[in-house]
Amino acid sequence: MNPVLVAQILDPKQNNFNLLRLLAAAAVVISHAVFLRSGSKADEIFSGINHYDLGAHAVNVFFVLSGLTVAASWARSRSTVEFLVARGLRIFPALAACAFVLILLGVLVTACTPAQFLADTRVWQYGLKTLLLGSAATGLPGVFTANPHPSVMNASIWTLKYEVACYVVLALVGFVGVLNKHRFAWLLAASWAIAGGFLFSRFGCDAAPIDQVARLWLCFSFGVGLYVFRDHIPLSITGVLALGFAFWMARGTGWERIVSLFATGYGAVWLAKVSTGRLRELTNQIDLSYGIYIFGWPITQTLILTWPTIGTLALVTASLILAVSVALPSWFLIERPALRSRGLVVSLLRSCFSQIAKPRRASVSDPALR
Repeated sequence: MNPVLVAQILDPKQNNFNLLRLLAAAAVVISHAVFLRSGSKADEIFSGINHYDLGAHAVNVFFVLSGLTVAASWARSRSTVEFLVARGLRIFPALAACAFVLILLGVLVTACTPAQFLADTRVWQYGLKTLLLGSAATGLPGVFTANPHPSVMNASIWTLKYEVACYVVLALVGFVGVLNKHRFAWLLAASWAIAGGFLFSRFGCDAAPIDQVARLWLCFSFGVGLYVFRDHIPLSITGVLALGFAFWMARGTGWERIVSLFATGYGAVWLAKVSTGRLRELTNQIDLSYGIYIFGWPITQTLILTWPTIGTLALVTASLILAVSVALPSWFLIERPALRSRGLVVSLLRSCFSQIAKPRRASVSDPALR
C-alpha cells in the first residue's frame, strides 16, 4: 500500500488539524496551571525530562501546523493583502476582546479601588500593548500580586508576535516568488543551517528572545515546507518512529532542541490523517483553540486568586472547563464573524489602495508553488 502524502490530507474533511490545535491549546492550559499553582518552572510537566516542557511542545506543534495551513491559505489568496487581512482577522479581533475582558476582570479583582485602577495609565497602556503584541510580561495595577507567579496578566500571548512575524515573512517570500519548490528548498536549507546552528551553539545557555526566533522559525518553516513539497512527503509510521528514535537519542545534547521540533511536528501531522469521525467534523465547524489559548492563563490566575487552596487537579479541570466556556462565545461572536468579514475588509482596502491590492491568480494548486 502506498503511503499517504501530505497533499492527500489538506482538505479539512481529510485531516484533524483543528482537533490537534485544540489538544495543543488544552496542553498549554494544563502546563500553565501546574506552573502557576506552584510558581516554579521546575514543576512544569516534562521539565527535567526534555528540554521543552509540555506547553513548549504544544507551542512547537502549533507553529508547525500554522506553517502548513497558512502556506495553503497563501496559495488560496488572490492577493498579498487578502492573505494578510485573513491572518489579521484571525489574530486581532479576539485579542482585542481578550484585552477588554481582562481590563474588566482587573476592576473586579484588583487590590486597588476601582477609581484608582481606572485612573492608572497602565490600564489603557496594557490594552495598547496587547494590540501591539507586547503585553505578555506585563500586568495590571494590583492584579494577581498575591499569586505564586504574581502580576503577569497573560503570558500565553508571548508567541503571537512571532506568529505574526512568520506571517509577514511568508507573505514577503510568496510575493517575491520564492515560494516554489526549487527556490524554497534553498531558503529552507540556508535558514535551517543558520537557525539550527545557532540553537546547537547555544546548548546549555538560558533561552533568550533570539533563541525563540530560531526555534519558532524552524517549526513554522518546517510546516511551510510540508506544504510546498506536499506531493513528495509521505506520512508513515516508519517516519514517526525514526524521528522519535532520533529525538530520544538526542536528549540531553545540543541536538535535542532541533530534532525534537521535527519529531513532534511530523508526528502531529501524521496524527492528522487518523480518522476521528464526528469529532473531526465538529472541530472543523467550531474552532476553540485560539480562544482557549489566549484566555487560559488569566482564567487560571483568577482561580488561584479566588481559591488559594485549590489543588492542582481541580485547578487544571476548572481551568479547562472555564477556558472552553469562554472560547465558545469568542468563536461564535468574534472569531467566526471576523473571518467571514474578510471579503468586505479586502473590498474596502481595494477601493482605497487598488494598486497595492492588485489581485494575482492563485488556487490550492498554485502554479507558483510547483
